[in-house]
Amino acid sequence: DIDDDLIHALDPLYHVVLHTGRQAFLSCNVDTIHRERTGTILAAIALPTDTASRISWKILGQSFETRLFGPQDTAQNPTIDQYDQFAGRVTGLPAAILAKALGLGGGSFTLDAACASSLVAVKLACDELINRRMDAMLVGGVSRPDCLYTQIGFSQLQALSRSGRCAPFDRTADGLVVGEGAGMFVLKRLEDALSHNDHIHAIIKGIGLANDMGGSLLAPASEGQVRAMRNAYDQAGWQPEDVDFIECHGAGTPLGDQTETKSLTDLWAERPWSKGQCAIGSIKSMIGHLLTAAGAAGMVKTLLAMQNKRIPPTLNFSEPPQNSPLSNSAFRVPINPEEWRHREPGIPRKAGISAFGFGGINAHLLLEEWDPNADRGSRIADLEISVNQKSEIRNPKSEIAIVGMEAVFGPLTSSRGFQELIFNGDS
Repeated sequence: DIDDDLIHALDPLYHVVLHTGRQAFLSCNVDTIHRERTGTILAAIALPTDTASRISWKILGQSFETRLFGPQDTAQNPTIDQYDQFAGRVTGLPAAILAKALGLGGGSFTLDAACASSLVAVKLACDELINRRMDAMLVGGVSRPDCLYTQIGFSQLQALSRSGRCAPFDRTADGLVVGEGAGMFVLKRLEDALSHNDHIHAIIKGIGLANDMGGSLLAPASEGQVRAMRNAYDQAGWQPEDVDFIECHGAGTPLGDQTETKSLTDLWAERPWSKGQCAIGSIKSMIGHLLTAAGAAGMVKTLLAMQNKRIPPTLNFSEPPQNSPLSNSAFRVPINPEEWRHREPGIPRKAGISAFGFGGINAHLLLEEWDPNADRGSRIADLEISVNQKSEIRNPKSEIAIVGMEAVFGPLTSSRGFQELIFNGDS
């Protein structure tokens, strides 16, 4: 349903989204999916793409040359073609085109919650399924802006690695390295996935979100990170020590890594633990920081680790900084692949994934291994209890009250001014 000429004219960002989304969609049992009840949620960064930058150059560069040198030969000037109008639509349009290309009629939604975006997107997708507004969700994150903006931006913030290597949790860490790409997932309610004979990669047991109450753009607050993690564990009914592996945000910035490891040790502070019992890592040491797609990359890594029963290494780690919370803690950073053993026979592997964004947007997701040979009867019983507990959400018993209001429109700085305008019939 998409014009071939349009597809070829679109920025590579769209190609990454379309390819990854299609492959994720085709990897499940497509014949069982009601496409009209399948929604699309994409985490995407609101920065210009390569194509958007070229359009800016076509318009502004031409104007600049005219001012310098006078009118130019129009035959030599770059022309604006019919597809250039799409170049500036770098956020909402990729998700819409993906939904259109796959015939998904459940609506498309795009968000930018900084580096927490992918996990926030998964949370919203889960809400759609829990509330039974949708039967399946295609969700993920993408990041492929013009590298001009990320390189200059992170250099200005002094967050970019001077050495060009990402070394999460290490004493030599000197900043992040920017990556690009996309990760996409198809989500269903467990009972539907079982009845459709889908391959189940893992079960999402909880997702906690929180915003920092303090902190700043470049100085994250541990309190907000801990609150997000506790929200996830409360939702799952787990204790922190139940997880075997945590895929951390781990961007390789000294302050960020120090804050995150402090958050982990604070979360475990009053729990029983032994030294180094929980492995932690960061995919950013291998593929860089994917910004809005960072959480999706962490999810893919963790799902592959469960599937292969091996915990991947984190690169460029030798020892933590002096006075690091990691020292003599419950956490270790594997530098070689490790066998991921069951803690006890019959206990599924469990993992956490963190994604912490600029401005203190915090997300933590909990995954549990799916064992098709486990007792499905007890699983379904647990699921039915969970669904019944959610019935009040699907059928609210009370109306919603609006308890606050204010407005600012143009020169009108209050709802009082707006009121006077509309009742006086003014413009």
